[in-house]
Amino acid sequence: MGQSVRLRAFAKANLSLNITGKNKDSGLHELDSVMLSLDAFDTVTVTERSDDKINVRFVNADIGEDNTAAKAARAVQAAIGGGWNIAVEKGIPIGAGLGGSSADGAAVLRALDVIYKLPARGVDMRKVALSVGSDVPFMLTGGLARVRGTGEDLFFIENKAELFIVGLMSGEVSTARAYAEFDRLHESGAFCPTDNDKLCELLLSGDPAAVELAGNALYAPACELAPQIQKNAELLKSHGAAVNLTGSGGMVLGYFTDIQKFAACARALGGMQGFYVFAPTRTGILHERL
Repeated sequence: MGQSVRLRAFAKANLSLNITGKNKDSGLHELDSVMLSLDAFDTVTVTERSDDKINVRFVNADIGEDNTAAKAARAVQAAIGGGWNIAVEKGIPIGAGLGGSSADGAAVLRALDVIYKLPARGVDMRKVALSVGSDVPFMLTGGLARVRGTGEDLFFIENKAELFIVGLMSGEVSTARAYAEFDRLHESGAFCPTDNDKLCELLLSGDPAAVELAGNALYAPACELAPQIQKNAELLKSHGAAVNLTGSGGMVLGYFTDIQKFAACARALGGMQGFYVFAPTRTGILHERL
């Protein structure tokens, strides 16, 4: 075996998710979203092989061969060759909308960049990341960013707002079904519940009012598919949280800027199944050579 890199690949939350239309070429929905890295993480270990095989193993989850870790490895292999063993230990809740799949793809790209210095070998990291998944370019860097289009337009900003976050799993929602339901509900193909200019301005200034602007165009479609989402959202609101669905679901996040209210909510709901506590992080991936 050759070089080996171990990484922590962090989750993400959508503070906002506006849908602005569809891309004419790809047919994908175009977004205007504010994304924030969270401290839940998958642990990904990538080790060189002496042949051209790509072997992906999930340590504690049953995930099929069509996964983003393998997709990322194949994309790099097509450019520079090589083979790798990839082990993934899931720590990001599956089916939550927290970007666990994208985190795994980003981790593999980062590991291979650490080993081979991919840009120096002619690999366009942003282009490859987009080919793996629309959230992967953000996950490669992480922190806080406004992400537009189909993931290619990123503007990173510093988050100065102190945020305390709880989450409640509310049932898995198929991303494809959520977008199909959105299309049924919004014939115009667009719905923008959040003023992202204002949201970014408030986050950058550290204004606690920022969380009150959180919104998600997929909230109503997701509630149609998983009614528990709305029930959990109302429960979190009753404890003083500013509430938002992340991604297409099914985790509802409650944002607090008051640590006392956050602690009271955690004490009250901490025994519930599917309850989580999160903190923002300033990076998407941390790595170490083994």
